[in-house]
Amino acid sequence: MITSSENVPGIRYRVGIDVGLKSIGFCAVEVDRNDQPVRLLNSMVFIHDAGVDPNEIKAAKSRKLTAGVARRTRRLYRTRHQRLVNLDRVLSSEFGWPLPDFSSFKYPTEPWHVRARLLEGYISDEGKREEALSIALRHIARHRGWRNPYAKVETLLQPAEPSDFLNGLNERISTALKRTFPADATPGQLVDAYLAHRDYVKAPGTPKLRGPEGILAGKLHQSDNAEEIRRICDAQKIAPSERDRLIRAVFEAKSPKGSAKERGLVGYDELPGQGKHVRAEKAHPAFQKFRIVSVLANLRIREGREERPLTPDELAGLVDFIDQVSLKQEVTWQDLADNLGIERSDLRGTAKASFDGGPVLRNPPTDVTTEKIMACKVKWLKEWWKNADDEQRGYFVDAFSNSGGSEDGTDVNDEVAELLEQATEEDQLEFEKIALPQGRAAYSLDSLRRLTLRMLSEGVDLHTARRIEFKVGDDWKPAVEPIGAPTGNPAVDRVLKQVSRWLHAATERWGEPTVINIEHARDGLGSEKVARELMRDNEKRRKANAAAVADMAQQLGLSGKVHRSDQIRYFALQRQNCQCLYCGAPITYTTAEMDHIVPRADGSSTNDRSNLAAVCRTCNHKKGKIPFAAWASSGKANEGVSLTGALERVAMWERDNGMSPKQFKQLQREVKARLKSRKPDEEFDGRSMESVAWMAVELRTRIEGFYRSRNEEFVPSVGVYRGQLTAEARKASGFENRVNLIGGRGKTRFDRRHHAMDALVIALMNPSVSRTLALRLNMRDAQRLTGVEETWKNFYGKPGEASQRFESWRESMLRGVELFNIALSENAIPFVENIRLRVGSSVIHDATVHSFCPPKTPDGEQIITKGCGEQHTLGSALPVELIDRAETPALWTALTRCPDFDPKKGLPENHARIISVNGTRVGPSDLLNFFEFSNEGIKACLKVRGGYVELGSSIHHARIYRIDGKKTAYAMVRVFQVDLMRMKHQDVFTTPLKPSSISMRTAEPKIRKALADGTATQIGWLVRGDELAVETGAYSEGKIAQVMEQYPELKHWKVAGFPEPKKIKMRPYLLSKEGLDDDEQGPIRTVLDIKGWITTVHKLFGAGGVRVIRRNCLGEERNCSSASLPVSMLLE
Repeated sequence: MITSSENVPGIRYRVGIDVGLKSIGFCAVEVDRNDQPVRLLNSMVFIHDAGVDPNEIKAAKSRKLTAGVARRTRRLYRTRHQRLVNLDRVLSSEFGWPLPDFSSFKYPTEPWHVRARLLEGYISDEGKREEALSIALRHIARHRGWRNPYAKVETLLQPAEPSDFLNGLNERISTALKRTFPADATPGQLVDAYLAHRDYVKAPGTPKLRGPEGILAGKLHQSDNAEEIRRICDAQKIAPSERDRLIRAVFEAKSPKGSAKERGLVGYDELPGQGKHVRAEKAHPAFQKFRIVSVLANLRIREGREERPLTPDELAGLVDFIDQVSLKQEVTWQDLADNLGIERSDLRGTAKASFDGGPVLRNPPTDVTTEKIMACKVKWLKEWWKNADDEQRGYFVDAFSNSGGSEDGTDVNDEVAELLEQATEEDQLEFEKIALPQGRAAYSLDSLRRLTLRMLSEGVDLHTARRIEFKVGDDWKPAVEPIGAPTGNPAVDRVLKQVSRWLHAATERWGEPTVINIEHARDGLGSEKVARELMRDNEKRRKANAAAVADMAQQLGLSGKVHRSDQIRYFALQRQNCQCLYCGAPITYTTAEMDHIVPRADGSSTNDRSNLAAVCRTCNHKKGKIPFAAWASSGKANEGVSLTGALERVAMWERDNGMSPKQFKQLQREVKARLKSRKPDEEFDGRSMESVAWMAVELRTRIEGFYRSRNEEFVPSVGVYRGQLTAEARKASGFENRVNLIGGRGKTRFDRRHHAMDALVIALMNPSVSRTLALRLNMRDAQRLTGVEETWKNFYGKPGEASQRFESWRESMLRGVELFNIALSENAIPFVENIRLRVGSSVIHDATVHSFCPPKTPDGEQIITKGCGEQHTLGSALPVELIDRAETPALWTALTRCPDFDPKKGLPENHARIISVNGTRVGPSDLLNFFEFSNEGIKACLKVRGGYVELGSSIHHARIYRIDGKKTAYAMVRVFQVDLMRMKHQDVFTTPLKPSSISMRTAEPKIRKALADGTATQIGWLVRGDELAVETGAYSEGKIAQVMEQYPELKHWKVAGFPEPKKIKMRPYLLSKEGLDDDEQGPIRTVLDIKGWITTVHKLFGAGGVRVIRRNCLGEERNCSSASLPVSMLLE
């Protein structure tokens, strides 16, 4: 493996990237002209936290959540709330007007009546006039309406004509009330008349004003509301200067120009004339509809030998069909063919890229955002979503966004803000589970809507719609986002950022690779919270299946392992009521055979459950390899076989245990569709190993875009594969039994370097081999299900080029495993973990506020209680340990400066003692607050309004010191974030800490004394995630000695925390608890899964030879840095 950091451009090499939930394996392997490995240029594993806050690991809360508890909704609420508070301040302080409580009104529509009354004439009673003005302005501020985000508020100070929307409202209300209103009627006048009409006055809240069925039917314009304020001010004789001040206060908004920094890397629409609009988020309803329409517009209907596009009516009909049924059932291409009244085989274009080079979709696209929202557990949100129009839904999605939303401006939508104000803490946690589509489209909202309308109205595909609408050529392509551009999902963003860094560094070092292959686990490009939900669901299904298999074994008297093919046959039999699906004859477990209802044209099989039937031997042999529907109507079928009979039997099926009614109905629908199909399935395309996960495809697109921007003539081939591929590749090539990971031959999760191994395996993959491996798996499943002779292990590709490439690939894999084993033996596969150096990267303190006032006995004595502080008078005796728990640094300083303070004993009782704290005189009988007592030492706490909070594990870093004396000693000071907040322009790792800081007060007494005496020298600092190289021979006692003796390779350890003032916790980088045997209870389980290796700072560094290793993004040691990045060093 190359160890030099010098650039060696022009090397021919392939790249493999293995993406897991919390790790990424990287491999760059140099190859010759025949793609045979020559040497490993780079092999490493990157470890990350999936965005989970270290203090919230149990709940899997991301930093984005814990930094503000559902930051998105609270940010929106704070913005709107602050604007309304500012308006109230103007009305009360500057104008002296009252602020009536809207909730006290008998009817919520009262403000509309007030607005209309203010326009009827001058209100002479000053108190009533000011109250009415306040109500009207505050009501308008809560429902301000729309304004062009690039128009300044000053544009509202000038008179304006009624907007098209207000004219439409005027017309709708005139029609509803059968009377005519003046052309310049204001929103308040129109709505008041509508609400006051005798035909509409019913119960409070009716008729509906907002929403799809409301009379407003959309969003008011701010210019209309501002004009109403102008006329109200004229009627109430308010001076023009005061009127303009009021308009500014009501319509105050953030400038979108200032939001560009907030948006970070958000790009802009590159279509002609659209450059001022930001690219929309993929979760936005406008993109979801665009995606559905653009994919359907690619479809063709085969008529004879010709193919034609869908007509506008057919296209619109399919869009409506998907919208109506996608929440009830999974939509398939067969469903679309049925809707069009054609055979599935006559629906063409389903294997094309979706749009703009997107992936081939296995099923038609649906509105994923709506599906995710409607699957959540917040009932009021689902009800609101069902009734909301696309515009309001879009505002809601923007409120959820972590990356700026899809609108050009950043102003808060009033209705959505009001909606989210009702969200409880539990609701906000449920919000976090809603995994909306991430990333951004290539187009803005305006472009998406125009392109969608063009495709629907004219029945054209995206390329044609783009050419007509924006006058661009067919060769126009939207810009691709940078590889590391954020999506808003913390786990995905970490993957993107690290992949971007590694690829940039590798390309700078060795030039462009020829191939980049990426493999990802099912949860490798998602959040840990979602992954845990998935794991729980999988475990639930596993247990249900195990119980069903045990019952099956008992019923049939089976012993030993029950094969999956036997399980499928048994469950199919139970589902079919022990009847042959084709003829209805009774069958048993021993007489039943499995058949594919519809075979493939090339003789392979579709092994989905919906295509498998338990049948009698006669039907199976007579039907052969033709579709059931064709055989049943051919006149060659045996007695009792008919399509009608088979469909009736499916309708009478029994639901499987563990299958929901919805899933069962979906299965019945799919089986019926298979039974009706008269043509064989298309040939097996072998692409089943390729990933179609949205983020995997997005990553491929970004990587291709990066290299295309560097050199249009040389863009690496980028492949994205599902996690199943590497497992099959290792077995089929012989790699599996030759690799020497810790824990035995083959892949083991015990040795974390398996991520680097899979990166090498995927680096050597190519599309031809991928298709062959997929076909092998298909043959294996089909042969096992139907009980025929298993020949799949001897299948090495179709004769010709495919089999030749497979043999060449097997040779490359065997060479690759030799190189990998050499790297393992030389311990040359490093681990890298980003260390957090920025102050404020997580919550500074816990959320629970504790009281300083403990419970008391009837005599008034304090009862020392866990979770409560203490209170003592200034004149009482105050020992040193208590003084160190003083509520503020200022109080600690004042107490330690008292003339009678003894550094060892503290303060004696003194009823004449007086101190000054922040300029406030404190007398001997005044009560002082102290943090609670802890047996582990002084607990790090912070005073807040109403009590105090614990600082938890918000330790930014630990400073390591050598204490000189007769015997050299080592100690540390754990530095809490709260003590660094004001060190913005100082070195946070070396700037001296004040003795009064909580970091110093919670440190060991010996280091506090040594720092005061000047005998302590700082030799370095550590943060969580730092890598320490330890001399294993220095430890000959205890459990850690047993671990090191058993696994002498464990020389590199990760700093896992600082649990006590003098102790450090570490875990080995090489090994993972995932690979531990369930019955392993020895020292290695303690180190990996329970406590870790906890040792004192003195013992660790006193043994000598400890190096802290900092690495660059390629995993190489960083011994110097021109960018002031941390470097490796020997701590002594």
